[in-house]
Order: sequence, then structure tokens, then C-alpha cells
Amino acid sequence: MEQDIRKLFNTEDETNHQLPLTHRGEFQDKLKQATQKQKPSFKWVYKYAAIAILFLSLGYIFIQQDVVGSIEPEETALQLQLKEVEQQYLNHIEKEWESFKTLTDDDRLVERYEQKLEDLNKDYQELSLQFQDDRNNILVLESLIDNLKLRLQILKDIQHHIKLLNQKNEQNEIII
Repeated sequence: MEQDIRKLFNTEDETNHQLPLTHRGEFQDKLKQATQKQKPSFKWVYKYAAIAILFLSLGYIFIQQDVVGSIEPEETALQLQLKEVEQQYLNHIEKEWESFKTLTDDDRLVERYEQKLEDLNKDYQELSLQFQDDRNNILVLESLIDNLKLRLQILKDIQHHIKLLNQKNEQNEIII
């Protein structure tokens, strides 16, 4: 099987290979089609424009919701809990205050403690404003709760003191 390739080509018939008659015409038609400027397809432009409009409209909607949301802020869970705790403390303070006023006959004592509670209430209002400005500040939140605790504790302490005084007076009356 070992043969020289050159000999193979020499031995083959050198026949004239002619192209089909339609070959030249087909080649020219294909060449014309390739060289003609194709009309640009704007389908992709419409697709990208539709996507851009969609994103712009969604962005506008979200921005509007943020603007409306910032005008009317929703209360967070922490704020709701704070309001609930605040209301409970204020109810207890009011009960203790009314009880204190019924137990004591000393108007001067009532005025003095009323002034202390007013001062604490002013401090509480200032702390509330600070909390509204910075809702994530845990120190302000703790100060708010401590203020309420302090008001309640003052009332309980004075009430306990009045009860002790009343007991001593009753004992003195029994001894006499």
C-alpha cells in the first residue's frame, strides 16, 4: 500500500472539471445579498425601551411610597411596646397619686410632690422628643423608662411614709 502520492495524481485522468452553468449566477446573487446593507432591526431597541420604562415607573412608585411613608411614619414594634409600657406606668402613677391625695391632709406636702412630679414630667417630655429624633438610641429609651419608674417609686415611698405616720398616730391615740 505504500505508494507515492505524486504518482497517483499523475495517473489520474486529468479531466476538465467544469462548474455547473448556474454556479456563476448563484455566486453573484449571494455576493449581492451579502454586500447589500441590511435594514437595521429595531426590535431590540423596543425591548430595551420597554424594560427601561418598566424600571423607571417601578422606581417612581417606590420613591413615592418612601416619601408618603416619611410623611406619615408607621409605628414600629418598639414604639408600640413603649407606648404600652408608658400607659401602664402612667395609669399606676395616677392611681398612686389619687391614693396619696386621699391619705394626706397636708396641702403643702401635696404641692411639694406635685412640683417634683411636674419636673419629672417635663424631663420625660424632653426625653420623648429625643427619642422621636433618634429611635435607635437605647439610652434614651432606658431614660424614659427610668423616669417613669422614678415617678412611681416616689409616690409609693411617700404613700408608705404616710401609712407609717398614720399608724404611729393611731398608736399614740391608743396609748393616751
